[in-house]
Amino acid sequence: MLRSFEHIRDSVPPPRLLDASEQRAVVTGGGPHYRTQWHWHDCAMILVPARGTIAFRDETRRSVAWLSEDRFVVVPKMQAHESQALRQSSNHVALYLTEAALAQFAPSRPLERLVKQPSLFAATPLMRTLLRLCCSDDAGAAPKAAQDHLAAALIIATMARIEQGEALSGASRDDHGSALVAEISAFIAERLDEDVPLDELADAFGLSRRQATRLFRQFTGMSIGDYRNGQRIETARRLLADTTLPIGEIAWRTGFDSGSALARAMRRTLGEAPGALRAGLRSAPAP
Repeated sequence: MLRSFEHIRDSVPPPRLLDASEQRAVVTGGGPHYRTQWHWHDCAMILVPARGTIAFRDETRRSVAWLSEDRFVVVPKMQAHESQALRQSSNHVALYLTEAALAQFAPSRPLERLVKQPSLFAATPLMRTLLRLCCSDDAGAAPKAAQDHLAAALIIATMARIEQGEALSGASRDDHGSALVAEISAFIAERLDEDVPLDELADAFGLSRRQATRLFRQFTGMSIGDYRNGQRIETARRLLADTTLPIGEIAWRTGFDSGSALARAMRRTLGEAPGALRAGLRSAPAP
């Protein structure tokens, strides 16, 4: 299915459209169930994840390319592709650039000479900072001029990276496994207050229970259950130090049945009860 630049620019809901002109459109996307079917554009697209991992496929490769916060993909015009986020809370920015826009932002070397097929590049710290600003909750409320400048800065930073950097390899088994484990870890962190069954967690990522368990241990050296418990204890410890929330509230937020259940877990893991740990953390001298 062909998606024209004009259709993309004119059909995007205003809160998601950071910048639009006759030559370019900068769009935020993601969220629950983000997925696109096979399609192509009559303009170039640069897809830059801000949070979470995206499984990307295109007509030039058989395997999946894994896009994450440290890499992005450049898709020349008329190249068929599809994409799907692994995490419900993922978000990204898509830059749609006509030939006139490309000539404006990369006048010395046309994109067609730099990138002849969908290619991955490493993101820079500047790009990641700009992405966080673009995808923040306040971005949609920012003045239009500020959004335009932010979008232009992201385009400039992205084009500079394409001109300077070598394309990354498309995919590998380790990339796949690492991306899945990172997403499973984020999935767990976002649901610490829930006892998500292992079968349900594995199914969310298209894995069997056995595959999920083996993969997670391979990349982290621990079981999913041990990782979840460790994250709960660490989050509870942080809340004890940084907030005045009652211990029962902290227990509820971190997936424990009661304050006494949290106390037992913390004594077993850290050797101290929550009350004593809170007092010790607050009396400790600042570094």
